[in-house]
Amino acid sequence: MPATDGGDPPVVPVAGTGAAMQRFDRVLTRVENVLAASTLGLATIIAVGAVLLRYLFGIFLFWSEEAIIYLVIYSTFLGAVITLRHGEHVNVDIFGAFLRKRGRRVVGTIAAAVTVVYLAVVGVFAWLLLFEPFSTSTTTPSLKLPLWVVEAAVPIGFTLMLLRALEILVRTARGIEAFPEAGRSLLEVEADVAGVEAGDIERTRRTPGDPPAPRPDDPGGGDR
Repeated sequence: MPATDGGDPPVVPVAGTGAAMQRFDRVLTRVENVLAASTLGLATIIAVGAVLLRYLFGIFLFWSEEAIIYLVIYSTFLGAVITLRHGEHVNVDIFGAFLRKRGRRVVGTIAAAVTVVYLAVVGVFAWLLLFEPFSTSTTTPSLKLPLWVVEAAVPIGFTLMLLRALEILVRTARGIEAFPEAGRSLLEVEADVAGVEAGDIERTRRTPGDPPAPRPDDPGGGDR
């Protein structure tokens, strides 16, 4: 068996886990993207609509500011899940530079396990908060929503982050790339989630004066 850097044997992923992990990642990614985009998009629509109605027709939506704030709160926690998916949360890696590949894998697994425990504990208390008398009896000033509707952003976000952290833990423990999207462009990631080719999207963005884009089955590319 050939040796990797530092003399350690290469890590071989467990057979059969790749396809299942990809399906799980695809479903979870779609849920994260839809929820985050919906909340932030709806907040943008309400904000723009409120401004236009106020300055063009003199109509004031008294509930718009409150709705925007709550939607931004939701998008923040949902965005934190996407940030975790890309491996862009603050990470201080002190020991990685002094360890071999197997040691980095062990440290990464321990860090992922600590993250899972933290998200699970905080998530449980966040769900319990929704059933507190204060949360069920208090209503918001303008929309008159129960307070637990607003507070639900926390447990929903932490639950999705817990699922993503569990995936990262399994990937790290089995020697699979923990953050496969970290080295890919946003266009490639979202195209993969949407089930289309990134090259097809890129070709639609080309202007008439640009040279033809190379096709995957054309080794000569477009320089002819």
